[in-house]
Amino acid sequence: MSKNMRMRWRRLVLGVIRLALIAIAILFTTSVYAQGVEPRWFAIKTIDVQLAGLDPAFEGYKIVQLTDLHARSGIMDRTTLAKVARIATAQQPDLIALTGDYITSGASKSEEMLANAFSLLQAKDGVVAIMGNHDRGEDSSPLERAFTAGKIKLLNNAVHSIERQGSRLNIAGVDDVWLRRANLPQTIAQLPNTGANILLAHEPDFGDIAAASYQFELQLSGHSHGGQIVLPFAPRVTPPWGKKYINGLYHLGAMQLYVSPGVGTTGPPKARFNCRPEISVIVLHHV
Repeated sequence: MSKNMRMRWRRLVLGVIRLALIAIAILFTTSVYAQGVEPRWFAIKTIDVQLAGLDPAFEGYKIVQLTDLHARSGIMDRTTLAKVARIATAQQPDLIALTGDYITSGASKSEEMLANAFSLLQAKDGVVAIMGNHDRGEDSSPLERAFTAGKIKLLNNAVHSIERQGSRLNIAGVDDVWLRRANLPQTIAQLPNTGANILLAHEPDFGDIAAASYQFELQLSGHSHGGQIVLPFAPRVTPPWGKKYINGLYHLGAMQLYVSPGVGTTGPPKARFNCRPEISVIVLHHV
């Protein structure tokens, strides 16, 4: 092999090595960011929603939505969970709505840390909650005890009404859809004849069913995690009942649907990329 050939070959090998090292560095940096930085980088997002049936007495009513906490999964230890609760309370909400998946598994092991975090949640009209698919995947009595300790009202196919100046805002909640515990007819039967109606349903794709009932102006959901790992030009990987409506505000006929990407992570990988954990602040406006 000639000297020139050897030089060209050497430059080629060094170029390949250099590119490989750059690629490894990028992958390492991205992995550190996705597992160590973004899951802890909580976004506080305000969403203004106009509701045709909302009485003027509820103008500017603020609902903080927390969903998919996944205690003891990923970064969600006792300290981080308490931090999320304090951030939610700091928004000075009228109501806090918890929309499911407080655990990934091990409800009994998470009971104390959840009870502690729930006790830190404060809102003018209290805190309401529904169950998610992970919560119903095993014995959920530890979670129910944690709700009781935190003075949280659990809406299992039930309705909670809030009054302002003689007007009502009705918060309905269905039990988990995926595990077939939701009973929409039973829930609708409890709705008062007056006031705007908001539905809490863990799985967002249930929105098509809820909208078809023509009973609700807004549905709040989680479940999808927003895809959790969002790459350019790649489809988001989401669970059943979270494939159609993934993240953000949707209009389903007369009903609106907001899907929060949630605050916790599941995996593997227990990471977030281009999909920050979110504390959602829903501000209601009458039309």
